[in-house]
Amino acid sequence: MDFLVRNGRWWHLLIVGTALANAVVAGFVAVTARTAAERAEGLIATEALLLIPVVWLVFGVKSFGDRRRGAALIVLMTLLVTVAMVLVPWTGFVQTLIYPLVWLVCVSARRSILVSIAIAFGIGAASALHNGVEEIPNILPGQLFSVAATCGIGLSISYAWRVADERRELLEQLTAAQGHVLELSRQSGASVERERISRDLHDTLAQTLAGLAMLADRSAKDISRLRDEEGAAGEAAQAALLAQEERADLIASLARDALAEARVLIAENAPVRSADPAVATFPDAVARLVERFRRETGVLAEAQIEVSPGALDRESEVVLLRCAQEALSNSRRHAHASNVHLSVTPLGTSVRLQIEDDGRGFALDAEPAGFGLASLRDRAAAIGGLVSISSEPGRGTIVTVTIPARAGDRA
Repeated sequence: MDFLVRNGRWWHLLIVGTALANAVVAGFVAVTARTAAERAEGLIATEALLLIPVVWLVFGVKSFGDRRRGAALIVLMTLLVTVAMVLVPWTGFVQTLIYPLVWLVCVSARRSILVSIAIAFGIGAASALHNGVEEIPNILPGQLFSVAATCGIGLSISYAWRVADERRELLEQLTAAQGHVLELSRQSGASVERERISRDLHDTLAQTLAGLAMLADRSAKDISRLRDEEGAAGEAAQAALLAQEERADLIASLARDALAEARVLIAENAPVRSADPAVATFPDAVARLVERFRRETGVLAEAQIEVSPGALDRESEVVLLRCAQEALSNSRRHAHASNVHLSVTPLGTSVRLQIEDDGRGFALDAEPAGFGLASLRDRAAAIGGLVSISSEPGRGTIVTVTIPARAGDRA
């Protein structure tokens, strides 16, 4: 419909040109008429044909999108065409202007066919009444042919439009699916990259920091032993040894702190699925995540998983696991909790992840900037999920994440 409106100049050319051409024919009949009655009929037909462009310019292509304007356009055009054809049968070609308009205004193929048949036989009946019943054999074939041709062409065009609409919808769906696949690919790539970085940190930086901490501890012990053995040394030597011992202790402390931070980064980005496909299920991955958290922090952590393997699609599993990692990381870094409880429960077409700790909590109106809750919300929102936080200073924190069980089914 937008295409037709944008290209209205072609409709102007078709309707105005056809009406004027038939007006010339009717005018010629009026000029060459032998009787006054024939001349009058020719002039009336000419006037009716000249009114067709006026009616068209008044209503125009905007009638295609307005049922009332379209109905008025069809009625007026039919009356003018009927007058012209009844009085001057040679102008019968102008009838072809009505049928395309009927199909565009009515839209429905069934309604268009019924209206076309009514118009054709209405014009035929009016012509038979005016020219005599004996003219019916001459009028009927032409009208039947007009209706048949109109319905055939209209049905063909309607089918072509329907196929075009279906293809457009399929193309839109394919484009949306491609965008979804690209987003999944991006998220998958980011997850793989995080896991690679986690392994690299474990194999390089963490090992180096661990070795540095061990060497610093050994140096501090050696300096302490030398200071005890050299008790007879002067005060200056004792002071120097004491300063070296303090410096070694500081190096060891910094190395242990850096190692702890590296282990946190490794835990946050490490893969949570088993490499063994036989046990690579979502419940097992969550259980391993909580067990690793318990082992590394010493916090009493437990998991309650009520979703069955396969209940979530891959995208929802990844988002939920990363949300669990983020929430546990927040608890590890900031909560100073002694107990953490993680649960995953189904809620119809959704699934809920809840992490509750008995840590120090915080005021919701002053959410700490370093808690990573914005990242957690972004992860859930990416697949149509929600995150809610419940916390008070000294009363612990409850993080609740609700996402679709099937990310592809989100609205």
